[in-house]
Amino acid sequence: MKGIWGIALWLLAALAQAQTQTQTAELRMPVNGEIGIDPAGSVFDYRIDSELTPEVKALVERSVRQWKFEPVLRGGVATHAKARMHLTLIAHQVDGGFQLKVEEARFSGYRKTALMNPPRYPPEAARAGISGDVLVAVRVDAQGEVVDAAAVQSAWPYEKISESAMRYWGKVLEKASVDAARKWRFEPSDPAQSEPADTTLVVPISFRVNAPLATAGWRQESAGPARPIPWLEPAQQAFDATGLKQGEALALDYSVKLKTPVVGTAL
Repeated sequence: MKGIWGIALWLLAALAQAQTQTQTAELRMPVNGEIGIDPAGSVFDYRIDSELTPEVKALVERSVRQWKFEPVLRGGVATHAKARMHLTLIAHQVDGGFQLKVEEARFSGYRKTALMNPPRYPPEAARAGISGDVLVAVRVDAQGEVVDAAAVQSAWPYEKISESAMRYWGKVLEKASVDAARKWRFEPSDPAQSEPADTTLVVPISFRVNAPLATAGWRQESAGPARPIPWLEPAQQAFDATGLKQGEALALDYSVKLKTPVVGTAL
């Protein structure tokens, strides 16, 4: 569907505010939910968790029902699987109407958190007014216990920081993050849903002193070097945490892959 007329009043209002001196305004919106895939790679179930207008929800659901995935294999056998779904929609104002497209589609494992208390703010960092972000990797067993944790990268979102300060404060914030992550708990894996028993997840943690949380995900002004996750093989290290927000967890070793070209397509 190339054009969408009168999607909803919220689009009209939001696009009017977004449009300044450019001819075309854009509005982005995250859409989260759950998707079920059968052994053939077809969608057999889905759920939209985000609040959407009925018109937009109908468009998303119609598109999702038509998606095809690579079969999910467990022990070499195609099986049913469930995954968390993370979409970013972008709306363009076109000829008095609207065009809605999928800008990003990401899928992650289905390990729910049971206990994820944030780390204690290191007192010396708070006194020094240090704000920063830490990306933490955790290894979770079948019972939902964290059996290992490591800091992957530190970042500084609001100001340039010297390399020496980056190294020092990075160690301080990373230690607090890893100490907290080792105490996290997740729901046990569900063999009936073909969930892997051993799961690696990455989670962003933000420390802020008189500064708002970043809204653009893991895209920072200054960042320390990214380090490999100790328990993963080199081929398993590649991942994209862009758009991952505080409190969200991305499963790295989940095998849900789209066959249908979704990104950039109109709803």
